[in-house]
Amino acid sequence: MIVEPNVAVHAEGTRDKILAAAREVIARKGKRGATTREIADVAGVNEATLFRHFGSKEALMLAVVQNFCGALELQDVVDHLSGTLEEELYAIAFAVMTRLMSVRDMIRWSLVEEEFDKNMFDQANWRPHTLIHGILVEYMAKRVEAGDLRGEPVKLALVFLGSIFAQVIGTEKFPLAEIYGSREAALQYFVNVFLNGVRSDH
Repeated sequence: MIVEPNVAVHAEGTRDKILAAAREVIARKGKRGATTREIADVAGVNEATLFRHFGSKEALMLAVVQNFCGALELQDVVDHLSGTLEEELYAIAFAVMTRLMSVRDMIRWSLVEEEFDKNMFDQANWRPHTLIHGILVEYMAKRVEAGDLRGEPVKLALVFLGSIFAQVIGTEKFPLAEIYGSREAALQYFVNVFLNGVRSDH
């Protein structure tokens, strides 16, 4: 069956409205407190439309996380990197931090609540943090193979991402997280420590 372009665009627009509404309701009430009826009301659709697009509340929760995680945007940044190792790591760090800052509400509710359906959320082939980490592991592996970095790519990616994640969360919770000054200064510091360490040569 051929789908008319305007029909496809309308369906995509409806899907986007539902995803945005779900994020808004979850931010206020948490995953367990958010109901499909309220999400549909906020999106301006009926529940039948919501279920036609997503099938179940669990599937909608997964789609919300996937939609806003920024894996596609990060992959695009990595695919178009050019410059020194330091410049590339800064570009990656900036992309990751920018995305994390934009989804701090989602980070908060994901940290304070258990996953809505553990079996579904444990599917490693789509988990957002797994996607982001995987992109970084691939980048680190290429740099290790080229002799620019040493260590295990999986661990290198975790350490790199961990510093950025801690800064995003810490800036909101702990004033001392601002000691770096600007966001750019913090990223430059993280990249420098990642590449050069902090132990004195003396």
